[in-house]
Amino acid sequence: MIDGLNSVLSAEISTHFSHFVHLCEKILGTTSKNMKVNFLSEYLSSLNDESLSVAVLFLSNRIFPLGSKSAVNIGYSTIMRTLSEISTLDQNKIQQIYLKYGDMGALSEYAISKMHTVSLFQHRALTLLSVHDRFRRIADTIGYNSGKSKRNLLKGLFLNSSPLEAKYLTKMINGEMRIGLTEGFVEVAVSKAFNQELRIVREAMLVLGDISQVALLAKKSLLHTALVRPLNPVSYMLADAMFTAEEIIDYYQKPLICEYKYDGIRAQMHKSGQQVRFFSRKLTDVTDAFPELASAALNTNLPSSSLSNIDLILDGEVIAFLHGKPLHFQDLQKRLRKKNVTEQITKEVPLVYVVYDIIYLNGEVMIRKPLRQRKEILSEISFREPIINAYQNIVNSEQGIAAMFEESRDMGHEGLVLKDPDSQYYPGRRGRYWIKLKKELDTIDAVIVIAEYGHGKRAGTLSDYTFAVKDEHSNDQLKIIGKAYSGLTDYEINIITKKLRTIMIKDDGYRVIVRPEIVLEIAFDSIQKSDRHNSGFALRFPRIKNIRIDKTVKDIDSLPKIKQIYNKQVYLMSKNNV
Repeated sequence: MIDGLNSVLSAEISTHFSHFVHLCEKILGTTSKNMKVNFLSEYLSSLNDESLSVAVLFLSNRIFPLGSKSAVNIGYSTIMRTLSEISTLDQNKIQQIYLKYGDMGALSEYAISKMHTVSLFQHRALTLLSVHDRFRRIADTIGYNSGKSKRNLLKGLFLNSSPLEAKYLTKMINGEMRIGLTEGFVEVAVSKAFNQELRIVREAMLVLGDISQVALLAKKSLLHTALVRPLNPVSYMLADAMFTAEEIIDYYQKPLICEYKYDGIRAQMHKSGQQVRFFSRKLTDVTDAFPELASAALNTNLPSSSLSNIDLILDGEVIAFLHGKPLHFQDLQKRLRKKNVTEQITKEVPLVYVVYDIIYLNGEVMIRKPLRQRKEILSEISFREPIINAYQNIVNSEQGIAAMFEESRDMGHEGLVLKDPDSQYYPGRRGRYWIKLKKELDTIDAVIVIAEYGHGKRAGTLSDYTFAVKDEHSNDQLKIIGKAYSGLTDYEINIITKKLRTIMIKDDGYRVIVRPEIVLEIAFDSIQKSDRHNSGFALRFPRIKNIRIDKTVKDIDSLPKIKQIYNKQVYLMSKNNV
């Protein structure tokens, strides 16, 4: 009886959040992979079902399962303000400490150690479930005055936490656990904790994409029930990137399946009998946004089959398409923002669903078949427009890739996707089985006006840059056009950081406003209209190509050039519409 009582008490203690954060500290304190897995598996095996589901999410650097619409949406400024309100530290001191540590978790740990406000519930221990419930309440807080409500909920969490618990609460909110774990480690630990084959655990992850579901199935020895089936979204296979045809040919040294890279929205089409669902890349149900596609999907059939209805899961791209040409991605976004999709909207922004892979057909899972075979199966299926099969070609030379690339760009697409014809479909995995090949639309010269501090290995350096171009009416006025943080080496970032600190106008703690002196050459894929910046435009996928030490703010580009590039891309997309 005593042993039974001790077991119950041990299980209850293991669900405490304090037990979780001490586990995180143990994992952080070792570089041994085996020890990490041992710590994890012992901990996971001690949890009840509900706590296990939460713990594996937290350990995988997530609060909600992949595909969930929920998000806490709490920024650095909200955390800093909350910490200032409940500690003995004013806003300036909070900012100074953050700059010293370069880590919001460390800041929270320090601030809570200086806490002066006493909570009525100070002695109520946080549990995994109570923390997750509070995160859920924060995520569900929307609308008028939601900012204040979120701060109050966060304040309640901090008031009931120890300094170490506050550290990890903040790390989870920011998605920056950084304790030397990957989801792969968690999968291994789940396998060991519940005596399940790692291969089976990972296959279940490929199908479900949700570590919380997989852990529960492993605990109950039900991993065999994790099956690919229609109306249950599957994690997407992802593509890697290369930058030249030469690099691609040298790497593969064999013929490749080549498709256009469409500037749309990735979507899975699921059909089961007379039910149709479309799922986004986040695995959320977006069927209501595509009524004409859902209607057309009902007429999908397999002429060679005796079945009147077929069940299937397809992978493809939804693009806005009019007069035989793709519309700008921004037109597609406008449609997606509509709560009610009217007939007028479907006429103004008609859609096409381009199918380029098949995952399931009539009870048979296709993901282990080679791509060439999956393509043959797709060619046998009859679709009704606006659902179509992707155009493809076989290329085996740099010249072949270059020719199809120019053809793709002339038609208004982004570039190419090249695929290994022998590759299987790997849900949720990125690899060099599929390769994206894109070319930057143009480059512009812009000047840094705001710089933010980086995180992790870039902590303490100003590595995120907001940049601007000249106004069309006055060379003395600057208009923000975008923000970039990629493209520079650590050495270059350190050099820029030193320079930015000498030209700082205002220090906001997590960012600085600077005199416009440092000129950057910015590459990008396209330009779209946007009310986010005062220029009225935004660069898509901007990256820093060069630091132009040879140029001054007088040499940067102006808003008319931005408009010229924007109009050029619109023209390229529509020149054959007439």
